[in-house]
Amino acid sequence: LQIGDTVLVHGGLQERHLKVGIDEMNRRTSAWLLAQGKRPRFLSGPNSPLWMRNYSMPSPTPAASDELDRVLRQLGARRMIVGHTPQLRGINSHVTNNGMEVWRCDTGMSMGVMAGPIECLEVRRDGRITVLTPRGAVPASVRSPESQADVVDVCDIDTGICTPALPTPD
Repeated sequence: LQIGDTVLVHGGLQERHLKVGIDEMNRRTSAWLLAQGKRPRFLSGPNSPLWMRNYSMPSPTPAASDELDRVLRQLGARRMIVGHTPQLRGINSHVTNNGMEVWRCDTGMSMGVMAGPIECLEVRRDGRITVLTPRGAVPASVRSPESQADVVDVCDIDTGICTPALPTPD
């Protein structure tokens, strides 16, 4: 889904997904969910828009950050909002060298997942971003970009496979 300069997707979008097109992916997925078509191939595998974690913590690789730039540029967007990978320290973002953003919003708040922080991302019409918490609003600048000190191990809830945290600088 794209609203203005913001793209919302569960896991993330890669350039190969854009070849199908957002509207076409939504059409095929809707048909499948309504039992009016087969499960689309682009929904399968760890790099599908549902399951990919390329832009989540630990920080994206330089190649993933570059691809995020290209994807957002092709869509005429400046930010992508994703879930799927619990962020143990709450909602945060990565900003590319060209100023494009990915906001990681899965806090694992469900008691069935990891009882993470209760937070949501507010994107205002004027483009300002705020993280809303039970204790009040947190300006985007406090959560963006992530710092090495905030990188912690991230585990895939489905498989139990963990991605080790990046070492913190001395």
